[in-house]
Amino acid sequence: MANSISTQQPIDIAIVDLMLPDGKGCELATSLLQQHPEIQLIILSGAAQEFICPPHLLDSISGVIDKADAFEALRNCLNQIIQPVHQTLTERQKEIYGLIGEGKSNKEIAQELGSSISTVETHRKAIARHMNLSGAELIRAAALNQHIQKID
Repeated sequence: MANSISTQQPIDIAIVDLMLPDGKGCELATSLLQQHPEIQLIILSGAAQEFICPPHLLDSISGVIDKADAFEALRNCLNQIIQPVHQTLTERQKEIYGLIGEGKSNKEIAQELGSSISTVETHRKAIARHMNLSGAELIRAAALNQHIQKID
């Protein structure tokens, strides 16, 4: 199933359990890397301490997370991947990105910031273009980022 999804959508980050029930987690990671050479992989493992990285995956793995510590470690890994893009936004774009993550509409954001709706739309398009995301993907990314920030 993951392979069929990966051919339909561009993928920036994948969280892969190398010990899948069918034993094909490493094959999945390899396939994802072949289809998306710039992908960032986060590996889940029940034995992260003993994990030996296959050489061909080495440059694409952003982190190896023990399943016992999965939530906090996953949040930290995602922050390391997401933050560099977020840090290059202007202060106003960061504000708008945060408000998008709260689920606010362009009109609500404009009212809150004392801007026009068209100004908010322009910033929103610039953020999406900068992050290489579509409108719906931008909303999902902003919501995920907002959720991660609340947990911190």
